Amino acid sequence: MSTVRTRTDLNEKADKTEPAESGTERIDIPLGFDVPDGWTTVDPATLGVRAAFLLVRPSPGEDYTPSITIGVDRRADGADIAASADESIDRLAEVLAEVELVDRQPIGDHRTPGVTQVLRLRTAAGSGGPARKLVQTQVHLAIPLGDTAADRLVVEISCTCLPAQAATVIPQFQQLVGTFHIRDDGPMKGTT
Repeated sequence: MSTVRTRTDLNEKADKTEPAESGTERIDIPLGFDVPDGWTTVDPATLGVRAAFLLVRPSPGEDYTPSITIGVDRRADGADIAASADESIDRLAEVLAEVELVDRQPIGDHRTPGVTQVLRLRTAAGSGGPARKLVQTQVHLAIPLGDTAADRLVVEISCTCLPAQAATVIPQFQQLVGTFHIRDDGPMKGTT
């Protein structure tokens, strides 16, 4: 499976890092996961990243710092998890020069479906530096919230690195994903 989406006008950039609108619902979720050795948590806002969690792996001597992001969104539209994975590709295609879907696999079961996908990314050259090729591995999970199948959380866990870093970084990412869970700290709470 290989789908490539390219961006033709690199000067036209959609801002996808805006905070959620003030009227949207906020959900407090007790997420749990083990941070792999060598990774550090960073406040996503400091780097302009729209995510609940951001981890980086300092790599002295390398010109790219691998990252793991964990994003959470409440969905009540009934869209399947593959649609959420497609939306992730579309968001990336808006800000990158090229996004290629290399592989996608279903995971989970009918109650808590998921998708893993591997993407090849190419950034555009600009003030941030030269164009670069990256690889991103994503895991999308649907977690039921209410009494209907349509009311659920969609969690996106992504790891981005240089292809040369993948042999070291991806097993650490898989370790984090393997420990990801909703802690039993009581019920999830929705607030506005």
